[in-house]
Amino acid sequence: MEAILKKAVKEFMIKKVIAVDQNESIKELFKLMDKHGILGVPVVDKERHVVGIVTEGDLLTHFTTLETPRSINLLGGIVYLDDISDFNKHLKEHCAETVKELMTQPVVTLKESATLQDAINTMAEHKLNRLPVVDGHKKLVGIVTRTDIVHQLSHLKSV
Repeated sequence: MEAILKKAVKEFMIKKVIAVDQNESIKELFKLMDKHGILGVPVVDKERHVVGIVTEGDLLTHFTTLETPRSINLLGGIVYLDDISDFNKHLKEHCAETVKELMTQPVVTLKESATLQDAINTMAEHKLNRLPVVDGHKKLVGIVTRTDIVHQLSHLKSV
């Protein structure tokens, strides 16, 4: 069992990673994700450094109905009864037109020298479904998903 858990991520990661530029439109991102049947895309700069990630959760948030905070009019002014900062965050996400405006950052990544156990621990700790894998220069070289981890764990003789 320990041998599999010590297996390097670079041995089982997906190497042909579909990534998107941070200036891409959300419409094009949707088309890309739909075409390839993927639920998350690393966001990279021109040198392929990972600068963010967009997941299905980010996209769903983008299309949720905005609820304005409860407020009252008091002496000619508006007094908010709810936290306005949450509304402002959701408004920004709702109005986003480019990937940069919607992506999650900073993004949690794994080094290609990380192990399967590192990937499991990182995903569990941060409640993630996928982890971009970077080289020593922090450039995108792969991605590991929960499905990849389950596949690796299926090789264990005793679970």
